[in-house]
Amino acid sequence: MEKREIVFRGMIMLAVLTALDSCRANFSPRTISAETLADKYSVSVEAARREFDGKELVVKGYASNFAVMPRDDESEGMILLNSGKKDAHEVQCWFSRYEAAEFADYAVGQPLTVRGIFNGESGMLLKFCKLVSKD
Repeated sequence: MEKREIVFRGMIMLAVLTALDSCRANFSPRTISAETLADKYSVSVEAARREFDGKELVVKGYASNFAVMPRDDESEGMILLNSGKKDAHEVQCWFSRYEAAEFADYAVGQPLTVRGIFNGESGMLLKFCKLVSKD
């Protein structure tokens, strides 16, 4: 093998490893507070959508309501998270019937952390939510 070929293969390998590392970073969900998410969304819906749409987020906030549970196999349940401040904007967290038991037992105003995929098309929505913690 010539020196030039070894250098070329080394450069290819470095590019591949860099790309793989970049992909790995995209799989780590970003943690953000409901307040920060709401602030960014209220300043610029377009900028918030560019930053967050389609990405998995871990959102920390306070339960604004008791969960609306799925009524049948095809519907979703929903909870609202906010900053805990009066008249705060709310993040909607939609979850499947498979996650309903996790969302069944908490108090309004209790801190919750959820993980979901952001969709800002018609508001601050997290789809496919899973409860991370109740603290």
